[in-house]
Amino acid sequence: MSEAAAVTPRASLIDSIKPYLRPAPLAALGLGMSSGFPFAMIGATLTTRLAQDGITKSAVTAFALTFLAYNLKWAWAPVIDKFRLPLLGAIGQRRSWLIVTSILVFAAVTVLGSIDPTGNLPAVAIAAICVGLAGATYDIVIDAYRIELLKPEELGIGSGMSQYGWRIGSAGAGALALVVAARYGWGAAYLVCAFFVTPALLVALLIGEPTRKVAREWPDYMGRKAYGIFAASFVPVYLLGTWIDQLLDVTILSRMVLVGYAFPLFDLTARRARDAGRSSHLTWVMLAPVAGFARAIMAGWTDPLAMLLLGIGAVAAVIFTLLPPVAGEGETATEHSRKRAVAGPLAEFFKREGGWLILLFVLVHKLGDTLANLTLRLLFEDLGYTNDEIAFYDVGIGFVALLLGIFVGGIIYARWGMKRSVLISLVLMAVSNLSFAALAAAGHSNIGMALAMGFENFASGIGGVCVVAYLSALCNLSFTATQFAMLSAAASILGRFLSGTTAGAAIESIGYVEYYLLTTLLAFPGIILFWLMMRSGLVDASIGSAGTQGQGDARKDAPAEP
Repeated sequence: MSEAAAVTPRASLIDSIKPYLRPAPLAALGLGMSSGFPFAMIGATLTTRLAQDGITKSAVTAFALTFLAYNLKWAWAPVIDKFRLPLLGAIGQRRSWLIVTSILVFAAVTVLGSIDPTGNLPAVAIAAICVGLAGATYDIVIDAYRIELLKPEELGIGSGMSQYGWRIGSAGAGALALVVAARYGWGAAYLVCAFFVTPALLVALLIGEPTRKVAREWPDYMGRKAYGIFAASFVPVYLLGTWIDQLLDVTILSRMVLVGYAFPLFDLTARRARDAGRSSHLTWVMLAPVAGFARAIMAGWTDPLAMLLLGIGAVAAVIFTLLPPVAGEGETATEHSRKRAVAGPLAEFFKREGGWLILLFVLVHKLGDTLANLTLRLLFEDLGYTNDEIAFYDVGIGFVALLLGIFVGGIIYARWGMKRSVLISLVLMAVSNLSFAALAAAGHSNIGMALAMGFENFASGIGGVCVVAYLSALCNLSFTATQFAMLSAAASILGRFLSGTTAGAAIESIGYVEYYLLTTLLAFPGIILFWLMMRSGLVDASIGSAGTQGQGDARKDAPAEP
């Protein structure tokens, strides 16, 4: 064989770009753009708006609790997977849900922008919760549509395009809202940003229904003990949420508790009914307590109809809890028990060595970062930055730095392996909080803001690659979607809860500089815990089959460069 023939021709630049220009990856980009913008509308954008309207810091940070809808979305994902919409469902299950949720998100965002916070803050809270619910449901639909649309060989490219689309949608909507609001008001800004649903609508109309269907197996049964704990925990959790709402002087957390219980209530009751040998349709009796809560919120807790409906729900919950399990037709009691004993996503995870310690790390590793990021717009407002300055230095420069961080994160992960790259990213994310303390001490400085937001987003980009890769590797291939949804939800739920309940009061009490120094300290438990897990070998022992099967092994360090 000649030397010329032995040389493999290198792919041209055009050949390298072609896979990104296929219909499915382009659709993933558009879906990501539509998925990212609702998050910005109830995040930094709403924080800026409320701060400019003179709302107290404790009330402003309480709106971080609306993000809990994203942490709870796994609870109603089975409904999206199982339920086919009437009439419109004829064009396809995924396609019809995508159109309906696009319309819901458009309406929710528009309504949120039309309400004056200074005149009706409770209505703003309800509208923000609706945007969170619609946006979280949008994510469920878009994720399912994207996964089924992309061919196996397109999953890598498509996932990357989706992530870039999400960042573009979130940053683009955030910047556009600031610029439009400075000239035409917040109502116009939210209305214009609502049109970010357009890419997803175009995908639904032009690409159509995915032909590849991914089967998702949801548990069929639920035991008495688990169902009883779920039902009995509602009252104390709701009362706690109500008490915190009274302290914050804004009703958000108790509403999120209702959301967190209402959506899984029907699915869990159906499982409990099947476990007891009854029809799963009995679950619809639980419409009574849901209607009762809606009635109580509108007419008061002493309303007779509300009390009747809630009483029906309480009695039904007790009956479902007490019903004994019954073997199905054609199976013995032993076979039925074995079927119920099969490890589900949670049970499988916690059976691993150090499962609870891994969960503790997931809960605390982003605590300092979340507490800092959800308060930045308050800092910018108090330092006197204009909307245009925030749009350029925070959103614009931050977005470029984020993309650079994602690129560097990929290199670090490939060269140094999972464990070292995760530890480095955790340290960088902790140190980035010091830049906020420095900016708060320096005062209004465009260069300071550019440096602070540049470093923060660069560190977040690296962490977004390395830490997300670690969370992905923790999953078992049999439960990939469910376990990753739970892990990603756990990664931010503690920070969002503490931000919503304590951040505003803490800033008012100790000031910005001390607050950001505190968030830096709160990041170190996660760093120390991961380092100890590395030293003990627990990081390797806890990796799931997603990180060990197939090409490569996440537990192995990257080979040294020759």
